Amino acid sequence: MTQLPDWSRFTPDFARRELDRLLPESEAKIADLENSSPKTFAQLVHPLDDATRELWSVWGFVLHELAVCNSPAWRKLQTEYQGKLVEFSLRVSQSPRIYAHCTKVAARLPVEKRIIEKMVLGARLSGVTLEGKQKTRFNEIQAKLAQLGTDFSNSVIDATDREISDAKYVEAMKFCKNRRKRERLYRKRIARAPENGARIVEILKLRAECAKLLGFKNFAEESLASKCAPSVQAVLDMIDQLDAATKRLAKQEDAELYAMMNDAQPWDLAFLAEKLREAKYSYSEEELKRYFEFGDVLEGLFRLCNFLFGIEVSELSGADKPSVWHPSVRVFRVSDKGKTLSHFYLDAYARPGSKSGGAWMNEFRNRSRRRKELPLAVIVLNLKEPDKDGRSLMPFREVETLFHEFGHACQQMLTTVGEEDAAGINLVEWDAVEVASQFMENWCLDGRTGIVVPEELKAKVKAAKNFRAASACRRQLALAKTDLQLHLKPVKDPNALKEKVFAHFGMPMLPEDRFLNAFTHIFSGGYSAGYYGYKWSEVMSADVFGAFEEAGLESDAKMQRLGRKYRSTILSMGGSESALDVFKRFRGRAPTIDAILRQQGLK
Repeated sequence: MTQLPDWSRFTPDFARRELDRLLPESEAKIADLENSSPKTFAQLVHPLDDATRELWSVWGFVLHELAVCNSPAWRKLQTEYQGKLVEFSLRVSQSPRIYAHCTKVAARLPVEKRIIEKMVLGARLSGVTLEGKQKTRFNEIQAKLAQLGTDFSNSVIDATDREISDAKYVEAMKFCKNRRKRERLYRKRIARAPENGARIVEILKLRAECAKLLGFKNFAEESLASKCAPSVQAVLDMIDQLDAATKRLAKQEDAELYAMMNDAQPWDLAFLAEKLREAKYSYSEEELKRYFEFGDVLEGLFRLCNFLFGIEVSELSGADKPSVWHPSVRVFRVSDKGKTLSHFYLDAYARPGSKSGGAWMNEFRNRSRRRKELPLAVIVLNLKEPDKDGRSLMPFREVETLFHEFGHACQQMLTTVGEEDAAGINLVEWDAVEVASQFMENWCLDGRTGIVVPEELKAKVKAAKNFRAASACRRQLALAKTDLQLHLKPVKDPNALKEKVFAHFGMPMLPEDRFLNAFTHIFSGGYSAGYYGYKWSEVMSADVFGAFEEAGLESDAKMQRLGRKYRSTILSMGGSESALDVFKRFRGRAPTIDAILRQQGLK
């Protein structure tokens, strides 16, 4: 079995010793590479990977611990070393010698050429061409932004108690009949982390300054330089198209809600929507939840992936189970006809106060042919803890979340690319990385999962799939446009801009609403000037699923044939080609918005 990390010894003290050892070792290896004269891809890229791989692996584990087992000791370690790691990262990416090597080495294969091209772009975006005072200032900004992002995230964790954590809050707003309690929870959540308001202003200012130093008009333009979308205007055009397509329907949807309560307030809307959905489709989410026990859903997901992609997923338990960072974490092996392809961890349950909210997939290790290493991934959820009988019933949106994150993991784990720099999700453009995850959401109710849901109820759920779809789409558009506009030009009052954008999309807010203070996606995550990527990916993903619809979802043979084709292209090819080219390999043409409009009842 491929060696997995020993989490039992990964303490802050151990990480500190490793970082103290690896920083100078990596520095020495980089210096050797700079003084060499590589002529080929292998002579440059492989030594570069070897020089920094172990260091970034340890640091990645540190960041993981901060996200899932946050504590003062881990925060102290991050404070001690983050500046050093940022400095080292900039030192490598800004190395004139390595940059010169990249512009001269011979790359024979298309994947090698793509890796080199992305290295050159990455170096330029890291300030390799800057000199003197500009370079000094650029590096100061990067260090400051790293610290601001950390502080932003920690503030949100500290401000999110059990009462307003992701799963519990959403359920309360949908099902709590006590209106005053809903109002209290709503006001509490929108007022989280007020100290982040000043950080937002500073983050935006520093990003804008950084972009100008690199020769861009604004940070949005800098962000899109490495993405799939051709320009900021192309993204705005997509937003405008979907804005026009959803405006009338969203007004109709809102009119239905407000007809139920004349004085409806923001804390009433989720509650009213659930009541309306129950009335329209004659089922409640509480009723539906009974059929989605977590263990059953997980087995159903694995069964579906076996059907579509030909893979088997088995749990490592007992003496075979490796160490983990928390007793509830599970470990799985992914194989094909007995051959191990990868492993992944599953951290499923919420731990308010120490674990970040939301859900995500991350990679711990990429596929590497030369090292004979297999992918290692982690899936993190925030489900309610099991009851006294060990059962955890999942709201349907959490079922979709699990399928979503496993879609990410499949792209990471089923890659066949041998060069680790382009394997899995590596080099997949950020605004296309959601294609594989959103695709999997379409299969939650498919009978091939083996999850037994009464056909009548299943039909109602499918009919209700597009319930308030226009409103949901417009919320995503509002978030995407807010993100872009915050990064297009200087903004004195980010909150006022947010209010204006949301009002345009028909979603007025309370004057005291400060949800930006907890918008970790764009202020401490990887989605800055890139939140639009969810919709950009969704357009592509809907078009991918459209191929399955056109073939006939009821045909096992056709679904398996397309499932294998999907695996051999989108899941297999990783970042070895641009996401648009990989899409064309699967679909035979460029993506259109027709499928998403049809599937969501917006056409």
